[in-house]
Amino acid sequence: MEKDLTKGSVLKVLLRFSLPYLLSSFLQTFYGMVDLYVIGQYNGAAATSAVSIGSQVMHMLTVVIVGLAMGSTVGLGVAIGSKHNFRASRIIGNTVTLFAIGSVTLMVVLMFARNGIITVMSVPVEAISQTKDYLTICFAGIPFITAYNVISCIYRGMGDSKSPMYFVGVACVLNVALDFLLIGGFGMGAAGAAYGTVVSQAASVVFALVFLTRKRYVEMSGLKLTKADFRPERSVFSDILKVGVPVACQDGFIQISFLVITMIANQRGVDVAASVGIVEKIISFLFLVPSAMLSSVSAIAAQNRGANQHERARTTL
Repeated sequence: MEKDLTKGSVLKVLLRFSLPYLLSSFLQTFYGMVDLYVIGQYNGAAATSAVSIGSQVMHMLTVVIVGLAMGSTVGLGVAIGSKHNFRASRIIGNTVTLFAIGSVTLMVVLMFARNGIITVMSVPVEAISQTKDYLTICFAGIPFITAYNVISCIYRGMGDSKSPMYFVGVACVLNVALDFLLIGGFGMGAAGAAYGTVVSQAASVVFALVFLTRKRYVEMSGLKLTKADFRPERSVFSDILKVGVPVACQDGFIQISFLVITMIANQRGVDVAASVGIVEKIISFLFLVPSAMLSSVSAIAAQNRGANQHERARTTL
């Protein structure tokens, strides 16, 4: 059920909410680094470069998706805080519809844009084949990657940051195991890393849905989803995107700057490209702390805004 973020010590609420969020972010980035570690143990610079470039592209897409989904987190938080369960149900349903349509559309567009992306990224010749394999598999898995992040944002909008941590934990363990199996055991190279990522994300989505069903999570929160909630509503879409688009742009521009750095490194050979890709993964850990805190403050402030506790929202900030 949803957690009430409008009561109790502001500092305690912030810590209880932000720490699981931060750990989730660390775990998600960690298994991306494991991909690079394992590929580096069993393959050469070309495969390592392919995974580092491909994962950089996928990380940018993930950041944009999470940014857009923040519109749902904030809107849901306001509805929960104001006890408008009908509005909350409508936001959840429309979020699922919006991102389902968006993820399929994005998957199709990116599949056609693979070669263009590889060209723009100045992928070293030795790494082109494996980079294409990695991107093809990951692009095919975009609906699963989107579903995981959107479900997590819905949970957080309801005040629950712990459940998404469990979901990403499942994905992390499975991804590490698949990396050693597919890359080390079957020698699949960059394709193995991509399959590990997509399958682990799909498993976390299934786990989240099973958890939702068994715990009757939505009903326990006083929310009852109906078919009408999934029917697209322009006003709900607008409210989600009004918050989500600026957040997605803010975070997306940062990732674009990293992609530019990657493009420059790629022009200097496969060894430099692989090295820069590894270092950028390490640097990405530093960005997790402010990112997780900003998202936590957004979720907490949204509930307090909905409950007309504006001073408490300011205190949280």
